[in-house]
Amino acid sequence: MADNEAPAARREYPPPERHPWHGATWARLITAIDRLPHGLLLYGPPGLGKHDFARRLAWALLCDRPAPAGDACGDCKGCRLLAAGTHPDLAQVAPAEEGKGIGIDQIRALGDFLALRPHTAAHKVALIAPADAMNLHAANGLLKQLEEPPLGSVLILVSDEPARLPATIRSRCAAIQFRPPAGAEALAWLKSRCPGGVGEHEQLLEIAAGAPLLALELGTADFLKQREQLLRDLEAVSARRESPVACAARWQAMGAERCLAWLYGFVAELLQTGLSGAGAVAGAPAYLHPFINRLNFKELFGFLDVVSGSRKLLNGPLDELLLLEDVLIRWSCTARGSSKLS
Repeated sequence: MADNEAPAARREYPPPERHPWHGATWARLITAIDRLPHGLLLYGPPGLGKHDFARRLAWALLCDRPAPAGDACGDCKGCRLLAAGTHPDLAQVAPAEEGKGIGIDQIRALGDFLALRPHTAAHKVALIAPADAMNLHAANGLLKQLEEPPLGSVLILVSDEPARLPATIRSRCAAIQFRPPAGAEALAWLKSRCPGGVGEHEQLLEIAAGAPLLALELGTADFLKQREQLLRDLEAVSARRESPVACAARWQAMGAERCLAWLYGFVAELLQTGLSGAGAVAGAPAYLHPFINRLNFKELFGFLDVVSGSRKLLNGPLDELLLLEDVLIRWSCTARGSSKLS
């Protein structure tokens, strides 16, 4: 190395964040930490901190001197190895590239890891996230490991969409469901993390279906202004003032997954409001009014399926822009050919 060449920075892995809405789930699990099942499936909507919880549990299992509340001490040899990302008894399995799945070779390597006895801890821990990214061969390979678990091993699976996992995988894991926290708790946490004007935090939580971390992500990205553009695009496409192709390019720039997730929630809200009767329609938020009287249930339910299917295809080989164009073209057809929703 030349005298004036700085050494490469060592990557560090900070301790997992603790979220207040995990308190009851953590307390219930940590009391049985010595009797944990071999497989755990943490599931629920995105934005609830399931991955942070999984890392927190992995650290607790591999810590030499856990704190009274069950968390890792942060100072022992095991915690130092975890912080350096070099603990020999922790394996983390994730897609090798963004948009790709978890393949059979990764699960075979995990099997080799689990077959060895723990090096420094009482357990060997594997964290698989997102578990629903496993392809069929990978899932079948993991099933063998769940059916014949090596002694002392704990597999923690994290999933936003557990229905995409084979039933045989789900049945061999102890399922822990994560739900959005109480509104007051989520609002207080979000206000402590994200600046915003009057009513903006409530709007962000509403868009995020009560998930605090997703609301924080949306607030950081100034999504409330982006939502205004999305609504303008939907109205313009409906009225034939704008091409779906042009709108799709804007949506791609804002983030295809984020836009489609919002669109799914928006259409679901349209349906819920329309199905709730005339009173709900009259009291609906202002942003629903341009759409609520020009759509019918049947076509809107069909469009909701289109959006759901497109979100699943985003991680596949199909072109992202073409998917968005298809969704918006279908929206234009749905909006033009419908009778009133109410």
